[in-house]
Amino acid sequence: MRCFIAIDLPEKVRKYLLEIQRKFQIISGKFVEFENLHLTIKFLGEIKESDLNRIEDKLKTIQFKKINAKLGNIGVFPSKISPHILWVSLEPKDEVKELKEAIDLSLNSFDFKYEKKFKSHLTLARIKSIKDKNNFLNLLDQVKIVPMEFEINSFVLRKSTLTENGPIYEDLLRINLI
Repeated sequence: MRCFIAIDLPEKVRKYLLEIQRKFQIISGKFVEFENLHLTIKFLGEIKESDLNRIEDKLKTIQFKKINAKLGNIGVFPSKISPHILWVSLEPKDEVKELKEAIDLSLNSFDFKYEKKFKSHLTLARIKSIKDKNNFLNLLDQVKIVPMEFEINSFVLRKSTLTENGPIYEDLLRINLI
């Protein structure tokens, strides 16, 4: 089964991110659906059903404090020259990265890929093409993100089933932060 670990966003934050997505209708691509907007902390990939209980047990050992978070800046990966992902950063980057590292440490007995260049971001769209790149870049510079604040009080182990209509997510385990 294909799994990842994520931080869910409050409804008000997801609604605001939908407003930001609407401003970028000039791109062709796949916009992340309202119900699927989240921060991926760690992509696990394909895991064996037989490993699921052990993974859950390891995640249950994590003791991490709640994080007072806020939306940061808008940007693209890998670069403005060749944009493929439209995203909004999540602050404070250091605390989110510490949570990611705690998750990595808890799962170090498994052979999951370690992401050295983790960037705390919320994917808004996967860009296929841009008709007017100058207009897109101007819009990217003009859009200012409201630093909406919210509390990160849990993370979730989530199963992802890919379909031709997009992914279907199923929560397997939720870990509350202290």
